[in-house]
Amino acid sequence: MNINTKNIRNIIRAVIFMSLFVLIFIFLSKVFTVSGNSSEDGMESRISNAYRGEDRNSLDVIFIGNSDMYRGISPVDMYHVTGITSAVSGRPNNSLQEISNDIDDILKYQKPKLLVLETDCMFSGKNPHFRNSKTKHTSLFKKIKDSVDNGDSAIISAINYYFPLIKYHDRWKKLSLSAFIHHSRNFYKFHNKGMAYSDKIKPYISQQDYMCSSKTKTARISSDNKKIFKDIYDKCKNNNIQLILITVPSANTWNISKSQATQKLADQYGLRYYDYNLTYPQDFDWKLHTKDGGNHLNYAGAVTVTNDFGRKLKEEINLPESDITKKQKDKWKKDYEAFHKKISDRK
Repeated sequence: MNINTKNIRNIIRAVIFMSLFVLIFIFLSKVFTVSGNSSEDGMESRISNAYRGEDRNSLDVIFIGNSDMYRGISPVDMYHVTGITSAVSGRPNNSLQEISNDIDDILKYQKPKLLVLETDCMFSGKNPHFRNSKTKHTSLFKKIKDSVDNGDSAIISAINYYFPLIKYHDRWKKLSLSAFIHHSRNFYKFHNKGMAYSDKIKPYISQQDYMCSSKTKTARISSDNKKIFKDIYDKCKNNNIQLILITVPSANTWNISKSQATQKLADQYGLRYYDYNLTYPQDFDWKLHTKDGGNHLNYAGAVTVTNDFGRKLKEEINLPESDITKKQKDKWKKDYEAFHKKISDRK
């Protein structure tokens, strides 16, 4: 009887200890999240909620989608040119259902005038770049490495998002009292506004035009995704938000059939749709503007898309400069300067 009682007490102590450990671990995970702005600094792990770090209802445009989107738009550069505030909300391999859920969260913090949806997520799970990479390597190590690289570190990003303490355990040297007091806001506040910076260059070189119709299989948007898209459309309509579709250049994931299917959907709902694979932004060059051989853009490529879409916001969509306070304008100016200073420091 005494033995059983002792065992029960030991179990209870172990449960209490583990519970306290988990609670402390979760709390410190937020505190230890870095305040840097590049994906190497861990920005990628919290990128999907960048809008939470901005003043409430201060963003006029939210860009939402998967890694194509957060590699393809630079909000601070767009503000510098247009005076329009924005943020990017995206995750690696984001699904349309996850995006629909994210919109619910966005509306708790922001009241955007425009929601810009990157369309690659409508065809999730059908990335030919991933399939082709699987046939190139035979060893298990190379397959795993290739999957991580091509998937834009989706698994690692997810781990870092929920448990940044694992990656940033040595950040204790830089911690201050404010990190514990203001950790919730600091967790989402950074200069990039959700954009993942990369200066890597790996050219896309191919003899074939990836938008050529002769060798392209017919692409379909699934019935499930069409239903989810209608939900997204209804959410935007009910909240007086203009929905716009965009496809950034992506030679390894996009084709003419996907573009046509997306255009048909846009026509059905009377939406604007900009496919930058049909008409490249000014000065865009596949030899200079992709970080991984045509799958994602690097920063230089993102600037070409950002500048072109910024012009469209002003000239075609007639979106005025954001009505924000002088203090908020000063913050955006400082974020722009800090962002570009960091870029200069990297060179």
